Amino acid sequence: MAVVTDSRAPSAPPVSSPPTPDARGPRLDLLFTAVFGLFGWAIGIERLSDNSFFWHLRTGEVILDSGFLHHDLFSFSAPGTHWVVQSWLAEVLYAGLDRTVGAFGIRIVIGLTGLAIAVLAYRLALRLAHNRVRAALLTALVLACLDTLWSERPLVLGVLALVVLLWVVEVPDSWVGRRPLVALPVLLWCWANVHGTFALGFAYLGAHLVGRWLDGHRPWEGRERRLLLGTALGGLVVFLNPYGVGLVAFPVALLGRSDILRHVVEWGSPDFHSLRGELYAAWIVVFLVLLARAPGRVARRDLLVSLPFLVLGLWALRNIALAPLVGLPIAARAAASPARPGAPARASRLGWVLAGALALLLVVFTLRAAEQPDFAFAGYPVGAMAAVQRDGLLGKRLLTSDADAGYVILRYWPTQRVFIDDRYDMYPRPVINAYFTLAEAKPGWAAVLHRYDIQVIVWARSEPLVGLVEESGQWRRVYQDQTRVVLVRTDVAVR
Repeated sequence: MAVVTDSRAPSAPPVSSPPTPDARGPRLDLLFTAVFGLFGWAIGIERLSDNSFFWHLRTGEVILDSGFLHHDLFSFSAPGTHWVVQSWLAEVLYAGLDRTVGAFGIRIVIGLTGLAIAVLAYRLALRLAHNRVRAALLTALVLACLDTLWSERPLVLGVLALVVLLWVVEVPDSWVGRRPLVALPVLLWCWANVHGTFALGFAYLGAHLVGRWLDGHRPWEGRERRLLLGTALGGLVVFLNPYGVGLVAFPVALLGRSDILRHVVEWGSPDFHSLRGELYAAWIVVFLVLLARAPGRVARRDLLVSLPFLVLGLWALRNIALAPLVGLPIAARAAASPARPGAPARASRLGWVLAGALALLLVVFTLRAAEQPDFAFAGYPVGAMAAVQRDGLLGKRLLTSDADAGYVILRYWPTQRVFIDDRYDMYPRPVINAYFTLAEAKPGWAAVLHRYDIQVIVWARSEPLVGLVEESGQWRRVYQDQTRVVLVRTDVAVR
């Protein structure tokens, strides 16, 4: 793999090819784009089911009612603990939509977000690869990696911000690429207030500028100067937020809890025996092969930008949503075919049939979504919490898993507070370690229950903790279903 000092040729014009004899059909690149847009829409408009989203939505409602939160309100184990609500802008968006048009409005916005991600990713690849099929194959693999982590949580808004950032940097003659002094500050401010991955946006910009410098393009000259100034302005405006330095420093503070995060699935390394791990491995292989076989030499800038993100994907599962996207334009350039002059290629009359089929599918997906309940609570302790309410146990000191706690916060707060949820950035270390002791049924579990005066437990019936608690003789089972049990301490009255 050779390296040269200059990196990127100017962006080529959109794909074009000689006109076909029958030019009465729709443009082929638009048909390809519509397929990706339909995919993003269908994924994004799915029912709301993410456990983190539940407490994000509740947080947005509290902000709308009472102003910005600075301390925890949802737990009894850490009440009043300082809390930087890093995704406040997304949470207010969720709550505002829910109150004005209902939860289906949230699904529409997430559907549009998914559509935008898929369309912008494909058009970016098409712009640089000059070949519809190659761009489609690369984009499909990238979106397949992303699909394993696609949900309505604020991360998806961060993914959209990254795609827009790629257009700013990789396509200088695009609308946002021509206006970096405006686009970058606005984009980075919005990104910083919806998700902590904004830090990776700054890292990407820094790697790009350093890489271009190594390739002979000084950061204080030409387009690089405008990108540098836009980045600097973005670095200033992100401090204009309700939490000040705390919000900007949030990603660093979170990484300072790496010993805790290693217990969290999405912060673990990908399992290459699972589908998401296999998809990411496939992307790494395709990416490296394309770089090795590229007709031109690989620029220092492209290596400096892409390789750290590939490593980030190997380090934490959640980064698989971002790493392939960063590599997409680089892979597209490596797989590019020469652009051909002429009118845009059009499909035959069959193309109109395909376009009509795509439009019909769009309507079908949307109508099906509208007929469904907006929330999908399958997998959550719906029956168990109904039993807790029926037996007059709401408001007691309740232990659930961190994932189930999101459901409890959404449905039963403020009457019911939780022991812990998945805000591992906020909870004190002793509370988190106590929860791990319970979740893993380690020695000392009984002392944890006593220390926090747990009165009611809603737990997965197959977990070891259930057997240990019942064997102690100090708890009784008052409810069970196929997945959960409700255990109540013997000195607590049940209605």
